[in-house]
Amino acid sequence: MLDLKRVAIVGSGPTALYLLKHIANSASDFCKQITSIDVFEQDSRLGMGMPYSPRTTDHHNMCNISSKELPALETPFAAWLRSQDQATLREFGLSRDDINEDDTYSRLAMGQYFAAQFRAIVARLESAGIKMVEHAECRVVDIQVDPLQETYTVIADPNLEAEFDTIVIASGHQFDARDEPASGYYTSPWPIQKLLPADGQKLAFKIGTLGASLSAFDVISSLAHRHGTFQARAGGGGKMIDYIPDDGCEALQFVMHSAEGWLPHLQYEQEEPFRELYRHVSQEDLESLRDESGFLRLDTYFHEVCRPALIEAFQRDGRDDMASQLSQPDFGIEQFAEQMTSEHEYEDAFDGMRLELPAARRSVQEDFPIHWKEVFDDLMYALNFHADWMPAEDHIRFQSCVMPFLLNVIAAMPLRAARMLLALRTAGMLQLVPGYAKVVSLEDGLTTVQVEGDGGNSTHQYRMFVDCTGQGSLQIEQFPFPSLVESGTVRPARAPFADSSSPGKLPEHENSRVSVDDGRPHYQTGGIDVDNCYRLINVDGLANSHAYDVAFPHTTGVRPYSYGLQACELTARLVVSSWMGKESSCTADSLT
Repeated sequence: MLDLKRVAIVGSGPTALYLLKHIANSASDFCKQITSIDVFEQDSRLGMGMPYSPRTTDHHNMCNISSKELPALETPFAAWLRSQDQATLREFGLSRDDINEDDTYSRLAMGQYFAAQFRAIVARLESAGIKMVEHAECRVVDIQVDPLQETYTVIADPNLEAEFDTIVIASGHQFDARDEPASGYYTSPWPIQKLLPADGQKLAFKIGTLGASLSAFDVISSLAHRHGTFQARAGGGGKMIDYIPDDGCEALQFVMHSAEGWLPHLQYEQEEPFRELYRHVSQEDLESLRDESGFLRLDTYFHEVCRPALIEAFQRDGRDDMASQLSQPDFGIEQFAEQMTSEHEYEDAFDGMRLELPAARRSVQEDFPIHWKEVFDDLMYALNFHADWMPAEDHIRFQSCVMPFLLNVIAAMPLRAARMLLALRTAGMLQLVPGYAKVVSLEDGLTTVQVEGDGGNSTHQYRMFVDCTGQGSLQIEQFPFPSLVESGTVRPARAPFADSSSPGKLPEHENSRVSVDDGRPHYQTGGIDVDNCYRLINVDGLANSHAYDVAFPHTTGVRPYSYGLQACELTARLVVSSWMGKESSCTADSLT
């Protein structure tokens, strides 16, 4: 078992929370290996995480995960909600009778829940004899390494330096602050408070979002609630709602820019709410699919693992047409993504959402699973945790073909959110503009956006424009702890090409991502390099057993589909598994 001694965890969001939980579950072992755990958090309360903190989000912003889908902490989310007093429930917009395991709730409620679970887990660790030190409102600005002493110095604001033997970076999302408020341009929606009007003010003008994601809906929901009222439609049986703008707010408009013109798929019922790595293939069988060079090819994975699982899923959904197509040997993952995308494409995406809503409502309210979506999510979840087996060619294919489709399917917009979007659309206050949008100028009071679409180019101007595309993979120069870069403790994530001629076929703008290591061409996949236990890999290609990074924006080049709280839990479990001497099974369900 690894001797960890003094441990520093940078960040206290969900991945850090699950890390502490797994340590606590084996506290009788770890109390001999860990003398102290220091947790650093730039927020005023530990345990919440950026998407769930009142510093960044709003009570109108909803989760898209239910209580029954949350990996276990000390108390289930729904049970914790039921234990709250009436005043707290009113703050969350809930009554006790509304609470169930299947529904989704506000992110502020989830944040309070996580903070409470953090406190309970810390108490359990302390009772086991592990010293816990909490650093609130303490932003870590650098981490220095002493290679001779094999220690790490955490440097944090305000004026704190502390030495540790083991570090875990769990800093989560970090959006840059390059906003241009004078032009109304914002590089992210967070913190949402920066977009909200001051008391007594109204935003009676057109507001644009880059992207039609759940984050874009967060912006629209927060602003729409402050400029009008959503109310049940008369005679609608409670299934539909209308939006009534406040007096003087009729000029408020929302415009979402979506490259493909898509809206997210809707929430659906799942037979198995928890993802599993080896539900559709054993670890041994997956290992056997690697070729003589050690690569797991995307086509091999699709044909040998995905195809039979998806055929069965579509048959259970009564979709023999898709089962038949999947039985064709030339029907690959690109064809699958194209076919399922075409079924979700409409001349008017809102009309499509309106058409799909009854089936989604039936799925959720009548416990009627949509098997193919659930199975596809499982399959991509399993591939994600073995993506380091793929060559560069397949990383490129996965990012260009699979990820856009996957994220649109798995976004799972809550039905309540869909009804709000349709209400705004019916009120004439919401548009969707397809095509590739690009900010071309920032002038005093205006952001100008140019769109390249199938119908030609168009230009749009906004007094407020918000980039809702999310945080992409960071470049090594953007890594937030510069001393780790300068010391060679981290390096860019990369994947070797299977064919040495492949780099010559890349577009010119991709050439900068190609490097040669040990005489072999590699492709930089984004973010920093970690091994399958999330140990940092240094410039010499060696993994560091005392330095870990579990922040998803840092590791997407190695783990491209690490989205959601279930991925947070498994990531934490893999790290703790490696500490317990189970490194050979770092991609297996090795902890209970």
